[in-house]
Amino acid sequence: MLHYILKRFIQSLITIFLVVTIVFLLLRLMPTDYFFTEDELMKLTDAQKEDRLRAAGLLDPVHIQLGRFYKKLFTEFDLGTSRRLQVNQPVSKVIGSKFGISMRLGLISLGISLVVGVPIGILQARYKGGVFDNLGIAYTVFVNAVPHLVFYSLVLTLGARWLGLPSLYTLRNPGPSSVLPIACLSLVSISSYMLWMRRYMVDELNKDYIRLAKLKGLSTTKVMFRHVMRNAFLPLAQYLPYNILLTVGGSLLVERFFSVPGLGPLLTDAISRYDTNVVQAIVMLYASLGIAGLFLGDLLITVLDPRIRLTGKEGVR
Repeated sequence: MLHYILKRFIQSLITIFLVVTIVFLLLRLMPTDYFFTEDELMKLTDAQKEDRLRAAGLLDPVHIQLGRFYKKLFTEFDLGTSRRLQVNQPVSKVIGSKFGISMRLGLISLGISLVVGVPIGILQARYKGGVFDNLGIAYTVFVNAVPHLVFYSLVLTLGARWLGLPSLYTLRNPGPSSVLPIACLSLVSISSYMLWMRRYMVDELNKDYIRLAKLKGLSTTKVMFRHVMRNAFLPLAQYLPYNILLTVGGSLLVERFFSVPGLGPLLTDAISRYDTNVVQAIVMLYASLGIAGLFLGDLLITVLDPRIRLTGKEGVR
């Protein structure tokens, strides 16, 4: 077990390192003119531009720049400063102000999705082919068939006109103005959990050991709760930590649609305004959250399912 955890941990670190390094190198391939604002390009002479680039270290060889970046990261946890979005502000401060908003909306929507989507998927499998199941399938098809922007517009129209909810997020009134963004995130995720839970449950119900349990006299309810639900939930449990950590990063489309000042819009703003330090930091954050989620999911599945062995006869997974 310890050997497997250590191996997966090292693999995760290497993956994060490769992602961050590739993004760093790609950003350094951009023309140096993007370092300056439009006014600076007009007013500064070539010599002045070169002096500023040299002071920022952008004229050094790429491998030296990369080494400097990792040295500051590991020794001082310094991600650099913002050059465009919040001039000369530490990147960690720029991201930190947005992170809490995305985390709150993401975790609330994920909680709602699990509490609603998983039980509905279970009931659909329990009454497969019935009216409730067909309604659930229709909802899932509708959510996945309609473009998300159209779906969000529908939620916005119904929520703002019929319920009087704020159509845009505001820091002065975060509670009510969070309802529609959370609703959009939750309604889409609910359909996914409904679909997968129903699919896994139906697969389990068609297996031989379920037929054998029924032949032994166990009621359908006991079979569902003692056997089917546990085995059907395992595939979802594997990706649950991944989903939890990834929702903390916010939703680009929803946050942009409702003007939520979270990590999603921050990334697009940083890219459009060529704030390379902010882009690097957000990419590293997303990569770390995603890879950490997959790593924790692998560990969780081995705890929940004792049939899984981490090592074989030769000592490999």
